[in-house]
Amino acid sequence: MLLKKHRLQSRLAIGRRLSITSIAFAFFSIAPAISADTVKIAFTGDQGVGEHAQSLLRLVQSEGADLLMIQGDLGYSVQAAAQWETNNNDALGRNFPILTLVGNHENFEWPIYQSLTRQRLDRSGALSCSGNLGVKAACQIGNIDIVQVSPGINEVEGVQADDNYPDYIRSTFANNSNRWRICAWHKNQNALQTGRKGDSTGWGVYDACLDAGAMVVVAHEHAYSRSYLLSDFENQTVVNRESDMILQSGQSFVAVSGLGGREVRPQRRGGDWWASVYTASQGATHGALFCEFGDVVAECYFKAIDGSIPDQFTLRRGAQPHTDRAAYVFSRNDTDEFRWIDRTEQGVMGNVWIDRECAEQLGGASVYGDWNELRDLAPAMDSISNPCDNVPAENGYVFSRTDTEEYRWVDRNATGEMGNVWIDQACAMLLGDASASGDWNDLVGRAPAMDSIANPCLTGSPTNDTTGYVYSRTDVAEYRWVEGDGNIWITEECAASLGGASASGAWVDLNEIAPRFDAIANPCN
Repeated sequence: MLLKKHRLQSRLAIGRRLSITSIAFAFFSIAPAISADTVKIAFTGDQGVGEHAQSLLRLVQSEGADLLMIQGDLGYSVQAAAQWETNNNDALGRNFPILTLVGNHENFEWPIYQSLTRQRLDRSGALSCSGNLGVKAACQIGNIDIVQVSPGINEVEGVQADDNYPDYIRSTFANNSNRWRICAWHKNQNALQTGRKGDSTGWGVYDACLDAGAMVVVAHEHAYSRSYLLSDFENQTVVNRESDMILQSGQSFVAVSGLGGREVRPQRRGGDWWASVYTASQGATHGALFCEFGDVVAECYFKAIDGSIPDQFTLRRGAQPHTDRAAYVFSRNDTDEFRWIDRTEQGVMGNVWIDRECAEQLGGASVYGDWNELRDLAPAMDSISNPCDNVPAENGYVFSRTDTEEYRWVDRNATGEMGNVWIDQACAMLLGDASASGDWNDLVGRAPAMDSIANPCLTGSPTNDTTGYVYSRTDVAEYRWVEGDGNIWITEECAASLGGASASGAWVDLNEIAPRFDAIANPCN
């Protein structure tokens, strides 16, 4: 199946091609060849080559997946690999990317499965991978990092059940902070599956993924289950029981997706840490977990071949430890907002609001999180300058509020502080339109001295009458006579007889100039 153009732009991988006769467990590298706005991944396992497995492959095709990840147990018998590949080609096509993992039932033909997978990925050009594919490897697709390990697999020749997998996971994720993270392997720990599987992998691999804020997807148990967001896998400590989960360092979840085609097993154990359980006890049939990964949000659902959807949830990418760059763009995932983070003159980490265009000019967001995470990373709010603001503050500039329809003139006041004053749209246009924008908090952060400067569009007092002058309101068709700190309404004819308006502004400006309304006599009476 050709990858959809709106999701993936694929090209043939460049570089060394590995033949089917190459050593099965050789380390390899496939060149990167993909960029994506969204990437949709189907997760399954415990597949086989029968009619249910074939139906599942057709579901993957019909759901528009861009990648199929199979977490082990592919063919189950001698000489099944050829039929397995035929099934894949018939449903998905020769170039559709499939990422396989070694399972305990790969004791028959794992070298063949690994070679077929390698050739398929090489043809598709969809992934960039390094390491021992399906055993101990790291892959990238779009903005997603995937780590494959094989803890507990002692049935397959050449695969080590314990090969320092936790450290491999940590080192792989160490330098990539602004991407989705997925951990994948085959076997389970007893508490994190719903059948009779025992402890096979140890908690080290789970802890490494938890520390990295990586989701964990496994198989082995022929059922589907998904935990709530957890802060401790070993003790099954639940962060919350919401279907909207933020993945970040110290917070993750596990999904067991083992309904790829073999027999469906009943539920034998449970726990209050499970958000969804779908087994033979719930009338389950075969299916896959689908997740469509965007920039910072992923929408996920489990779908069965009969069309039922027993589980749906949302993932959000939270703050991860960032590189030691001096400054970077922070994207809030609790609202649509970008912030520039840098050190202040005092050497502490500060931040300032920037718009989306500015964020893109600066290379896009590299760290994500909510308001509290922003405060943790850069506690000095609005303490640095906007890197995209080309208007020198000492010359003044127009600020447009994004939380309401309002313009403000920002400049230094008589005491040297940054101040602001309301101006109307006509005045803003006269001054060259807005060169900075933000909400009320952003305005206060930039110019805390409210209404401490003069309206730049307000002209001076008349020359023909030093005791009073005509004031024309810009927010409504109205004239006022102003004397001292008082004003009174006058007609247009009266205004003309007095020489016309020599000052203008809105109601708020008039109130500042002459706050005593209707406190003086009408000069035309």
